[in-house]
Amino acid sequence: MTGMKVQTISITVPASRDEVFTYLAEVANIPHWAPEFCRSIRRCPTAWKVTTPAGERFFAVEPDRRTGVIDFLLGEQLDEMSVFPLRVISMPHGSAVIATYFQAFGMANETYDRDYRALLAALRGLMRRFGGGELHADGEDAPSFYPNLVTGRFHETWDFYTEVLGFRTVAECDVYVHLRHPSGAQFGLLQEEQDGAPAELISCTDGRGFWLSIDVPDADAEHARLQNLDVPIVEQPSDQPWGERRFIVRDPNGVLIWIAHRIPIADHLPEMAAAEA
Repeated sequence: MTGMKVQTISITVPASRDEVFTYLAEVANIPHWAPEFCRSIRRCPTAWKVTTPAGERFFAVEPDRRTGVIDFLLGEQLDEMSVFPLRVISMPHGSAVIATYFQAFGMANETYDRDYRALLAALRGLMRRFGGGELHADGEDAPSFYPNLVTGRFHETWDFYTEVLGFRTVAECDVYVHLRHPSGAQFGLLQEEQDGAPAELISCTDGRGFWLSIDVPDADAEHARLQNLDVPIVEQPSDQPWGERRFIVRDPNGVLIWIAHRIPIADHLPEMAAAEA
């Protein structure tokens, strides 16, 4: 299908391949590590059924211990089930789980994105189950230059940028996350006071001498959305002569964030217009 989304996510965990494979292959464990996907599970006469955010579905697990591949099958009918493959492989200090999620024919983008978020949450649940690790999502190439923020409010800041501003987590571990905005902007968050970090990175930001800028399709619409969420608005939307309509918000660390969309440059700034050309 033209435009079909396909994304691969991987995690590494400090547990053996056999331990992780055995855990994943057991159907009864699904609600424990993937509660956003599987709220409950029950055995029918001929199959399993799970309760998902979209309702009850048939469910099956087909493991192959030799290859480490586990196919999870889900569907409204037993003869029309979509496959969600995982593979568990050995690593020098544990194992890795690789998951590929395909957009089924006719599936709405909103449904795919919701299920993709549930898959991310499930893999994070696996990381917690096996004592930590790292997560990576493909298709999100890091730019050659991007800022990183040292924060004393690591989880609060992470939630703010992902749940409020719409960034997506593309890599994470216990003390660092790499985030990407739909506009293409990317940056990292580092928890303060990490052992082995350079002295310059020990103290977290106090919101001074640093700011972030994000381009959006409609600054006024974004302003209204954030205002409804009670996000601190530092400056209301206004047209700037250098060619943007912008407003300013504040993140949990006090960092100011310029949110703007592009507008024509004012006629009385010909030198800026020439520079933009």
